[in-house]
Amino acid sequence: MRFDEVNWAQFLPYDYGNEDAEYKEAFVRQFKLSALSGDQPAIYSMLLQLDGQPLRIELCRILYELITTSTLNLELFGKCCSTLARMLRHEDKLTVDDLTFDWRKLYQLTRSMVFPKVWQDNQLQLRFFPQSAAMEVFQEMLPQIQFNSMDWQLTTIQLITLFVPTAKLPADMPAVSSGPQSTDIKRWLPTIFSLWSFNLRISVFDAYLMNLVTTLIVEQHGQFQLNCEQIQFVFASGLHLLNLPVSRSNIPLPRSVSMALADTTGYYRMLHGGALPLREERAHTFARFIVYTLSNDSASGSLELFEQLVQMIEPFFHPSNNGAWSSMLARLLRYLAKELLSRSRIEAAEGCKVPEAARLERKVRRRFVVSVRALAMLLLFSKDEGSVSLSHSTLKHLAELEPDLIFRPLLDTLYTAIDSVTETHRMLSAMRALAKLATNLSNFAHYPEGAQHIAPLLILTLPGIDVNDSAKAYFALSFISSLCHNGVVLDELPVSGDMPAVRSMSKASADEVDEEEPPEVDMEQIEWLTRASTGQFETWIDQFLRRVFVLMDNLSSGQDTNSDANSSDMRLGSKASQTTELVLLHCGSRYYPMITRLITNFATSITSLSAVDNMCELVSGFARAIPEHALASLLPICCERIREEIENGVGQTSSLSRVTHAHSETTLVWFASMLAALTQAQDGRQLLPYREQIISTVELLVDSCMSRHVYTVGSKILYQILSWPTRTVPVCGRSWSDSMWNDAKFRDNHFRYWGQHPDIADKDFSISWHIPTREEVDFVLELMQRIVEPRIDELAQRISTLTDSHEPSNAENVALHRVLTVLRMGIRGLGNLVPPPSAPIATGNLADELVAGDDASNMPAWYLLDRPVIAGYVFTDPNAAEYGQVVALRKRTGEIAARALGELGGRDTGNVENIKALIQLAESMICHHAIDRDTFSRLRRGWDQGMDAFSLDTRQSIMPRLFAIRRATLTQISRQLHNMRFMPVTQLNRDISTNIAQLCLSAYAEVRNYAVGALENIMALQPHIKPDLVPMFLAELDAGEHSDAEKMMGALRVMDSGPMRRVFLRDWRLFPKLALALCRAQHEDKPQVKKMVRNTAVTQVVQSSAPLRPEPPAPHVKQLIDALSTEDLSAAAELRQKECFDRYEFAASEHTKLMSQLVDILRDAGTTWRFAAIAGYYLDQLISVRLVPEPQLAKTVAEYLTSDLILFRERSALNLSQILGIIRKRSKDSYNDINVVNRCRELPLNGGRAMSGQQPYTELCARALEGDTDAKKAPFLDDPACGWLVWPETAKVYDQPPADDILAYNHIDEVSRPAYDAVREELFADGKWDEIARLFSVEGTRSPEEELFGSARAVMFCQAFSLFGYPLLERAWSAIEKLARENDRVGAQRAASEMVGGLLRGSKHWARASLDAMWERLIPLLDNVFAHVGPDTLQFWQVCLQFAFARRDPRRYLPLIRMLMYSRPFDPHAEAPFAEAVKLELLRVLLSLWDWRIASAIIDSRPRLLDALAHPYKQVRDVTGTIMYMLSSSEFCVSYANATEAIDDLARYGPLGRDFSHWAGTQRTQKLIAEMTQRVSAWEADHIPSNEGTSNYSRGSKTLLVFFYTGFRYGPRRLALEHARQILALLSELQEQHDDEEVWRVASAILQFLSQVLYTTELAELVATQFLSLLASSKWHIVNKTLPLLCTLTFANRFTLSQEIRARILDTISQYLEHDQIEVRQAASVSLTTLVKCASSQVISEINTRFSAKLFKRLPRKRHGRAPPKDPAAYNRLVLTRHAGVLGLSCLVLAFPYTVPDWMPEVLVLLAECIDDPNPIQSTVQRTFSEFRRTHMDAWHEDRKKFSSDQLEILTDMLVSPCYYA
Repeated sequence: MRFDEVNWAQFLPYDYGNEDAEYKEAFVRQFKLSALSGDQPAIYSMLLQLDGQPLRIELCRILYELITTSTLNLELFGKCCSTLARMLRHEDKLTVDDLTFDWRKLYQLTRSMVFPKVWQDNQLQLRFFPQSAAMEVFQEMLPQIQFNSMDWQLTTIQLITLFVPTAKLPADMPAVSSGPQSTDIKRWLPTIFSLWSFNLRISVFDAYLMNLVTTLIVEQHGQFQLNCEQIQFVFASGLHLLNLPVSRSNIPLPRSVSMALADTTGYYRMLHGGALPLREERAHTFARFIVYTLSNDSASGSLELFEQLVQMIEPFFHPSNNGAWSSMLARLLRYLAKELLSRSRIEAAEGCKVPEAARLERKVRRRFVVSVRALAMLLLFSKDEGSVSLSHSTLKHLAELEPDLIFRPLLDTLYTAIDSVTETHRMLSAMRALAKLATNLSNFAHYPEGAQHIAPLLILTLPGIDVNDSAKAYFALSFISSLCHNGVVLDELPVSGDMPAVRSMSKASADEVDEEEPPEVDMEQIEWLTRASTGQFETWIDQFLRRVFVLMDNLSSGQDTNSDANSSDMRLGSKASQTTELVLLHCGSRYYPMITRLITNFATSITSLSAVDNMCELVSGFARAIPEHALASLLPICCERIREEIENGVGQTSSLSRVTHAHSETTLVWFASMLAALTQAQDGRQLLPYREQIISTVELLVDSCMSRHVYTVGSKILYQILSWPTRTVPVCGRSWSDSMWNDAKFRDNHFRYWGQHPDIADKDFSISWHIPTREEVDFVLELMQRIVEPRIDELAQRISTLTDSHEPSNAENVALHRVLTVLRMGIRGLGNLVPPPSAPIATGNLADELVAGDDASNMPAWYLLDRPVIAGYVFTDPNAAEYGQVVALRKRTGEIAARALGELGGRDTGNVENIKALIQLAESMICHHAIDRDTFSRLRRGWDQGMDAFSLDTRQSIMPRLFAIRRATLTQISRQLHNMRFMPVTQLNRDISTNIAQLCLSAYAEVRNYAVGALENIMALQPHIKPDLVPMFLAELDAGEHSDAEKMMGALRVMDSGPMRRVFLRDWRLFPKLALALCRAQHEDKPQVKKMVRNTAVTQVVQSSAPLRPEPPAPHVKQLIDALSTEDLSAAAELRQKECFDRYEFAASEHTKLMSQLVDILRDAGTTWRFAAIAGYYLDQLISVRLVPEPQLAKTVAEYLTSDLILFRERSALNLSQILGIIRKRSKDSYNDINVVNRCRELPLNGGRAMSGQQPYTELCARALEGDTDAKKAPFLDDPACGWLVWPETAKVYDQPPADDILAYNHIDEVSRPAYDAVREELFADGKWDEIARLFSVEGTRSPEEELFGSARAVMFCQAFSLFGYPLLERAWSAIEKLARENDRVGAQRAASEMVGGLLRGSKHWARASLDAMWERLIPLLDNVFAHVGPDTLQFWQVCLQFAFARRDPRRYLPLIRMLMYSRPFDPHAEAPFAEAVKLELLRVLLSLWDWRIASAIIDSRPRLLDALAHPYKQVRDVTGTIMYMLSSSEFCVSYANATEAIDDLARYGPLGRDFSHWAGTQRTQKLIAEMTQRVSAWEADHIPSNEGTSNYSRGSKTLLVFFYTGFRYGPRRLALEHARQILALLSELQEQHDDEEVWRVASAILQFLSQVLYTTELAELVATQFLSLLASSKWHIVNKTLPLLCTLTFANRFTLSQEIRARILDTISQYLEHDQIEVRQAASVSLTTLVKCASSQVISEINTRFSAKLFKRLPRKRHGRAPPKDPAAYNRLVLTRHAGVLGLSCLVLAFPYTVPDWMPEVLVLLAECIDDPNPIQSTVQRTFSEFRRTHMDAWHEDRKKFSSDQLEILTDMLVSPCYYA
């Protein structure tokens, strides 16, 4: 049973009846009634109460249909999404055998959604799309792909990721290998890998597809497995995602390229982002893939690949190698361990459906754990705290699987780190690690050897409890508390005899761990050592308590003036007290006398009041853990000392101060606080022996003392004595039940039970509860009669004196405050005696959340029934005398409190403290009945934090007993909180609420704060009170000139509170009043009031929406709802539906009135701009496509287009766009014969031939430009991707416009006609467009470089021209023309570009005559504009064309295209280079948007691009190179006839599908590249080096480089990857042209790109071979720069390069260690070091042998005075050979900077023998040993064990610097 399936009510000590069945029946009935009637607020209310259990499958189907087919308001839509996601979350619950969804419904919704909520939640619904839908998904998605330009393509790939089904086939469904319903994954998976090969450079793209493949592997676990090629492909992509730096370069290289030259997604409602782009998700996805592709067969799994990956990335985990990559690697590591644990649990679970052969063998798992462990141990002492924490989580997950592999090396490290004095960061990390892994270490059944380490570790960590280091102290305490939670008993065990002899182990010694099999353990020896270690517990407890005393005595507390309640000291003190309580609960009784003596001495030694809070927490824990000893030793002392102090007159001075206190009161407050701590959470049976002492002491404190400090503590004691003895709560116990704790067998062998937690689903599991006894109840009733009841009469008497005219004295104020305080605490303490009064409540009123952020699956704030429940109250019989007595007492107190509020609150007095106390008393009468919201929230947060800290697995029902007790406590108090919702709204409650509401408007800020908090709690419990209070607060906003700023702040705070905000948003009787009040709230010019008005308005606006017409569910949804039960609710549903419709009619009417009034506010000349802005915000949010636009609103919005304030103009543009869009939509929906609708149809494409006839579709635009009639008449196909990869079966097309001059919107919806006419009248008014032009062209505060094209304004113009057609253009033309001809004014050009962009896009449906007239005007104007455009304004016209052309058929703009291509041809020899650059820039816009659809037309226009290869103007060269590349790559298209053909064809290429990563291009492209290369080579002969770079060679080289750079930086790489590698020699020569910085930098960048690209297997080997050919160059500079590139290429493509080519690369680089040039040798050494990290052990052995052999022949020793060598050349060759050997061995050492392989000691000794050789050998040896010392310093205590004594002696001589005085 899962943890969240447990019915916690079964542990209650009373019979809760048949509540589960009753709840299910009530819920189903109410939900069915609400859903059938379309009552959306009621549905929302029911979903708040849903616990996800009843009728789960049926509800999932209904929610899915509601989400995808019904019109829901935003609040309900979000709730339905989150509820459905939560119900589907547990993959072991539902499968496609139980539930399937129609993917197309969700897809259509997702395509049209503005809000990303559905994207996030749909990740969980992939499992419920049937496999048979895969082909349908591809038929829908593949035609949307066009990878020449990435515009819109990430969205398409994300949709594929979301909707391709990955679930297993249902058990009873046969597999289908072919046809449209194919379920064969192998059929379509090559298509995914083919898509993956298109864009290997975009990390987000890789993440999406990796997520899809990973999800498929996880869902198909045990049924489907990728082959080796596919796994290697994903590993290569995963390595690329890690973004690791390999070689150093001064060239800044982006790892991800720009998506496109033009990104047009922002012009539409389509989403930009999604659920995956986060790095966290990428790491998680890659980790899941690695884990779930692990296989027992090493040849087919990913284990060996993962081990190679670990070897490659290991250096990046070391603390000294910290960088931007560290966080990603740390998260990857944590997810690897977490997913491995998850898979192991799934495969080990009972009833696991994974085939036995697919389950991971333990030896494979252990190999994987060893690999991950190595990285986690390196990360243990990282500089980044987040990485350290992730390493601890990693080790914890691994320790749950293989503890022996983790703890044996880890404990050695931790012991050393904790014992370290100088390295505090290592000690702190070790403390944190112990706290994290304590539960695993102390689990005896899981890891027996860990038990013997508990006592030594406790002793070792004890110094960590240090007041000077709060972080270290906190983690030391966390370690101790984790041990106690895990059931560790701190009691000495008997030990018999001597330690048993160590018997021989068959598999592993104590210091060696077998990676494949777990070692055998000697249980006899382990048990003896564990028993012996427990003898240290007594000493440890003594030292622990003494350290805690010092800590508590020195920490700050709430008594300090400057203390912050959330300070680290407060948290540390709380942690120390909680840990002490746990220690005392789990220690043996033999230590009780010692503990009692120590705590008694500490508690009775008064230090200062600053330590009183900490002392009380400690004493409270002592009293809860050992109540008999605590009460017996401390309670009499407290009572005696309190009596002595009071008898001596202490506490008699009247004082209301909360901060200062008399020094004489220190002793009294100390012992009174201690008494309060002793009675806190104390069982009443323990207090009964001290009954008289307690009563008399409390009476003294509350009767005789006038100091606030003293009587407040006395009131607290009173509350606790009244409350705790009458509570039904679990007995505060240990980690073991009382029966087990008292069992002698358990006590003598308790270590064997450590870590064994109970199963709460076990029928034998039980929880002991405290049930109030008669004696306890009598004790409480006596206290009530002796202390509480007299205070009521006293309060009434003192309130009556308030009517007198005299001012109360200080003593009288103190006396009143004392009465209020005592009475408040007394009333709160009596809450458990009787249940709160109840009355029936409608289900719809339960939608208010009592506690913010409630989640029924986690912890409901109320019990899930619509009636009160049994909750363990003492008196339940209303006829009982005691019941009536308590009820009468509460009622009388409430009446007096209400009267006191009226008397005291209505007076203009500064008696703030008494008013606050009175507010608290009144609030307690309503909001505190055994429990309150704040207490429940605090306890629930503590539960959540405990769950996270202890890492409980919610998939099982085994948990620590202490957590089960806490959860049962929360269940009990949630029932009590639930009952408080049913309290009737009596007149008394209304009076109290009204009086508190009046105090919310007080002139005193403190009073307002208390009153607002109290009123918020009251409104949450009794929502019916809220409407009565609203007029009071609205009146303060409408007070006009007589408004009071203080009252306004109080009113705004209330209205912005959660409960009041919801009532305004849901009730259209109140919402308009608030909106209007906020828009008219006149006040003094106070910044605080302004801010509050704005914040309140913004909060309301963002959550408000227009009324939504209730709609009954669709017939198929109604069938699903009816199936929930057999009860016929049709009549009740009709009645409810009528109520909903009436409510909607009223809301719609109010909405209309509100819109009109907001418009009036806008039109009022006296309205300030701030309030007008608020009115505008409301209008933005309340304009709805479902409601008729108001003509007055439409007119006002149109008028405000010419407002003097830019804010109003911007809002008006947005609002007018909405209104015009609504009119267009309603008109299209109302008339079937409207021209817009008639011109659109679905056309069967027949593989594209229906669009292009017998000619290629790519030539359709070119044919149209040539005048081909058929091409011109062909329907418009606006989707730019359609047919590039796959042709759809049908496509949405638009017929050619008719020749007449009829408006596209020739019919206007009748109800929208008034608004249409109002806008038309305003836009067609004389001079309107001149004003628009003047104001829209005003430059803002931005500089000319920062001016941006306004797409929102362009959309408004588009809507206007689309709706009103050519007549509007006639009105606007003069203004547009005037702006466009102001070539020198930036603002005018921006405004003109926005208008022209809107015009071009809005003319989509115009008739032919109108279009001809438009082009007749527009073409000459644009020709003039483009001829005079400047550098500052070019961007506006580029974006203008992008906006107009996006997702439009290019044949719609033939006149403009003809003008750009033919009327203004590019002239490379013109004398105005910028003008020619403009022509090319505009041509590039056409190409970037229409790509393959216009490429042939541009090519046919024969632009003279090649003639500009050596153009003197840089911008011309750059754009020329870019266009040439874009033209060449645009000629690539696949164009499969249909998706089925594409899928089957791609599968023929193998498991990885077709490789689209590289392409040679057409013959034209190949000829172009060859021509450019030849010209550059020809110019090289005449090149004269010059810093100015003015030669044709320099210019032509730059253009050629830009050509290839475009492919890597902006466009698709396939062409650049094919041809750039073929000119590597030229590129390497160009990077040596230091006379021109631009040339060598771009050439170097391209080479860097080529080395970092992730290639497919075939291409990787070709590129590597061509890089190797560069090493044959005679120029050592080229060789020197090629070696790092080759190293980078090998690292980046480690999983795609074959072993043979990698060996060849390594061998080639090794040869260059003997190069004559030392710079080459050094570069080869660095490269070889990197490659060795990726090499196998066999290769490393061969390298060792090879370079060791070079050192066998020694150099002849040079002696002073001897002649030089006879053969200097031979000597130099020998030096070179030995230097190569030293460099090679140095590479081996440096390649493993943090480990010591078995071969390394001998290598180091061999290097040490070369220390006397001449330089550069000597310097290389010194540098190697210096680096070895630096990298091995942290783990040297372990690494030195790998060396013999002789080797260590040699190593010491090398590593230790000689002493000068030696």
